[in-house]
Amino acid sequence: SLAERGLSVAEDHTFYVAPTILSSQEAMRKQLEGYIQEGGKLPTALFCECDYIAISAMKTLTELGFRIPEDISVIGFDNISESVIVTPELTTIHVDKEQLARMAVDLLIDSIDGIRGVKIKTAVDTKFIERLSCSAPAVLSEAKA
Repeated sequence: SLAERGLSVAEDHTFYVAPTILSSQEAMRKQLEGYIQEGGKLPTALFCECDYIAISAMKTLTELGFRIPEDISVIGFDNISESVIVTPELTTIHVDKEQLARMAVDLLIDSIDGIRGVKIKTAVDTKFIERLSCSAPAVLSEAKA
C-alpha cells in the first residue's frame, strides 16, 4: 500500500514484539530509547498487530513523555472493548470475528467431510474505526497551515 502511494518503508521503523502486553512494553521501550539515544527520527505512526500491543505501546510512549497523537499516532487491530476506555481512545481496525469464526468452522467441517481437497484463501472485510489516538503527522498539519 505504501509503495502504491510512492512512499518507502524505513526498515529501522519496522520491528517485531511478542504478542503479550509485558514483552511488547519492554520491546517498545528499548526501540524508543534507541531512537532517542541515536537522535533518530521517530516514526509518525505505529500500526500494531493487535489492540493489546497498541495499548501497551501507548503506555510506554506516555511514560517516555510522548504525546499521542500529537507526537505519534497509534493504530491497533481487533477493536477490543478496552480500546474505548484508554486515553486517548484507540484508533483500530475492526474485523467481524463472528463471521471469521463461522468461515473457519465451515472450512473445518468441509475438510473433515472431504469436500475440500485444496487449500483456499478467504478474506474478511475490515472497517477502520477512527478514534483519538490518530491524527495527521505534525509536518503535514504544519504544511497545510
